[in-house]
Amino acid sequence: MLFTENVVGKELHDIIVAVVFPGLLEKKCLEDFSVIGTQLLIAIRAYQIETGKVPASLNELVPEYFFEVPRDPFDGKLIKYSPEKKIIYSVGKDLKDSGGSEGKNWRTMEDPSFKVEF
Repeated sequence: MLFTENVVGKELHDIIVAVVFPGLLEKKCLEDFSVIGTQLLIAIRAYQIETGKVPASLNELVPEYFFEVPRDPFDGKLIKYSPEKKIIYSVGKDLKDSGGSEGKNWRTMEDPSFKVEF
């Protein structure tokens, strides 16, 4: 039996949470990005082990590692990846793509980013 996500219920939940608990939705998005980023780092590393190189785009991880490229929890668009900068990143709470950020604490970055360091 297949289960599908309750899209309407999820959207309603997110709206209520945003109104009643400001800041909680941002924390949820950051936690979701943390999980997605970790999954992507593992998949990129596995791809590198198998092919000897990192993927040129996240599309190269489909369908071997993902059914589709993961979506950014902040704006619902595809997660960003820059093989040149060696980062995976989200647009963050301002919903603006600034090309990723650098620093030690990804939670406080303008564009929360994970380094692809292997």
